[in-house]
Amino acid sequence: MNKCYVFIGPSGSGKTSLASELFEPNQKIITYTTRHPRKGERDQIDYYFVTESQFEQMIKNDAFVEWDEYAGEKYGSSKAEVMHKLEQGDCYIILTAAGFWSFYHTFGSCIQPVFVKISKKQLKERFLKRGDTQEQIQKRLALFEKDMQEITLLERVPQLMILTNNNDLEKTKKQFINQQKKEEEN
Repeated sequence: MNKCYVFIGPSGSGKTSLASELFEPNQKIITYTTRHPRKGERDQIDYYFVTESQFEQMIKNDAFVEWDEYAGEKYGSSKAEVMHKLEQGDCYIILTAAGFWSFYHTFGSCIQPVFVKISKKQLKERFLKRGDTQEQIQKRLALFEKDMQEITLLERVPQLMILTNNNDLEKTKKQFINQQKKEEEN
């Protein structure tokens, strides 16, 4: 059975970097967002960047498995994109915990949750390094505690992977690979 690995965790925890290291680019489920591209991001590769009105029309057309508003911007995953990627093989996506639950209820046991933890101190350092404004940093740090509390609910899913990413991507990759091997043995 093909799996969709859903990476969850605080914004800035390294979810995207980790997933990009573990999977091929064509395995990524490209999501839609109303936010503007960050430096180096490309439309239809990193996200589908759409206007607020385009996003609202997709909601009306029931095009999303899930959609959410995070830090003032909307993000959504199209049903068609997810089904297409799962038909091709294993895939991955970066989501909020709420988004994960929508995936899990829609697609069931082929959804593999991966929660990436980080310390609050290192999180703030990452935001500064990537050039976020003070306002963006404050918004994201305010969401940090809420994001970390999601682990308690996610622990109800037996196949949950919890990884710690404190500025050592190689160690975090090894954590993932080791937990994946244990999952396959069961």
